[in-house]
Amino acid sequence: MATETAQHPNKVKFRKNELTDLVTIFKALGDESRLQIIALLTREPNLCVSDIGHKLDMSISRVSHHLKLLEHLGFVAHRQEGKQVYHRIEDDCIIDIMARAQEHVRGK
Repeated sequence: MATETAQHPNKVKFRKNELTDLVTIFKALGDESRLQIIALLTREPNLCVSDIGHKLDMSISRVSHHLKLLEHLGFVAHRQEGKQVYHRIEDDCIIDIMARAQEHVRGK
């Protein structure tokens, strides 16, 4: 655990309006369903909504709602093939954030 006197190489300083954007990101990541979707897409990229719903036992409308927000934040993107729409992780930053959070939870 860090103490007040500990030095960390990555100092955190926010630019104007960054704090609001960070709050939006962390609120989005505060939802268990969205974390499950992100984790699934890291293991199995290019899944359609129905596949995600089936694998996570979620309704299609619920999955679609969460994917829309994750796309808006730039974490997830999609491509269309005919009538099918496939989703994937767009920004590897989200994978890094989740991995660091998991390390923290596991006590590393």
